[in-house]
Parts: sequence; structure tokens; C-alpha cells
Amino acid sequence: MNVVVNIITIAKDCEKIITKTLNSVSFQDYKNISHIIIYGESVDFTNKILTSYQHTKKYQIYNQKNIGIASAFNEGIKQKSGDLVLFLNAGDSLINNTVITQIVESYKNKKWLWAFGETISISRKGYLKRYIRQHEEWRQELFLYGNPICHQSTIFTKEILDTVGLYNELLPLGMDYDFNIRASLIEEPHLLRFPISYYETTGVSSMKVFQAYKAHSDIRKKYFMYTHQRNLQIDSIGFIKAIKRFLMIPLKLYL
Repeated sequence: MNVVVNIITIAKDCEKIITKTLNSVSFQDYKNISHIIIYGESVDFTNKILTSYQHTKKYQIYNQKNIGIASAFNEGIKQKSGDLVLFLNAGDSLINNTVITQIVESYKNKKWLWAFGETISISRKGYLKRYIRQHEEWRQELFLYGNPICHQSTIFTKEILDTVGLYNELLPLGMDYDFNIRASLIEEPHLLRFPISYYETTGVSSMKVFQAYKAHSDIRKKYFMYTHQRNLQIDSIGFIKAIKRFLMIPLKLYL
């Protein structure tokens, strides 16, 4: 079974961090990888780095046609040609050089439609790290207080992407939360009990914590029907979590 893995990276104004992401894909021991770059118009040297990089895998660069993260994700999905898809944004990196091989072996053995593994979050300078371990079991209730799934450690099959469709481009934040809920309504994700990626914690949703909290609340109420009292309880807990994330921002930026 010759499994093709597409790794999709969004790259815009990221000259200081994009090489780390490119290297982590290029150095993988699994050979059948296609690295798809969705390039947003940049004012720095991102484009020069991308076009001069000597990749060991199949390497394709596409200009982003519309504005927004969801649009870039969708452009990557439209360009996919493989069996498995992983979104790994600029600044993120795979945990080691053999992890794609591990993922493919799990897919061959378990025949899952989508899966996600463990993640290590890392601050901008790399001094602060947090190991996000796997859930003991999957429950839809994990969605209640935010997104329990890091997209940097989530792998989709072509079959489920074709069924779920595209990311909602009307959502400036929470588009991956919405997408994951829709995928879970088709089939529960398979839980991979090994780390897949490092992700940099200074992205848009990590910085705009209260806007992300509001977006998640609105999306949750669209899919999960609870009483007003229960929604108030969930929102209160979510708001407290947002405050904690807000207080962590200086550490993420300067450590």
C-alpha cells in the first residue's frame, strides 16, 4: 500500500521561522511526502527562502488567492493529491524524523478516517514547553470548553476531507474548531498515543484569546443543544480558561 502524505504549510511574513518547518518535513525518513506551501504575499524574505530551498521531498508552492487562514487551508485542500493530509504551519515542526512513518503504519493497521496525536507547545524563544498528552478516551464533551485537538497533530484521510468539505471562510477564528466538530459527527477521531509536532504558541488564536473564546462559544451552541443554564456554566468555565491563557501571553512571547 503506497500511502502518499500531503503536508500543507501556510507561509506569510515568516522568514525567521519557515526554514525550521521546511527542514522538519525534508528530513523525514518517509519518502512519499508532498509538501504543499500556501504562500501569502509577504513584505520580508519569505518568498526568497521558499523558492531557493532545496527540498528532498516533492515540493509545491501556490499563491493564496483570498484573505484569511481558512482560505489558505482550503487552498491547500484543493491542491491535495495524497491519501493523508497534515496541516503544519510556518514555525511548527514535526517531533522527529520518523513520525510520518509512525503515522502511516497506524493508518495501514487501523484504517482510521482521521486521527490526532500528542503535541508539545513551545514559546517563541523555546524556553517554555508544555507536553499536551493524549486524552484517555474520546468523548464529544471534550469540545465544550474549546478545541481539544491541535491541527498540527491531526491527520485527515482524503475520504473524510471529501465528506466534510472545506473550512468555513466566514469564521475569522475557530474555523478548525468548527471543522473538527463536523468531522467528529461523521466518525470519532482515532487517538494516536505518541507526539507528532511542536507548535509555536504565538499564533493568532493564541494571542486573541477572548475573541477565540467568543468564537468557540458561538460555534459550540450551533452544534450542541443545551439549556440556557448549562450554556452559562460552560461559558463561565471557558471564560476563566481564556483569562488564564491571556495571562500566559507575555511568557509565550518573551521566553
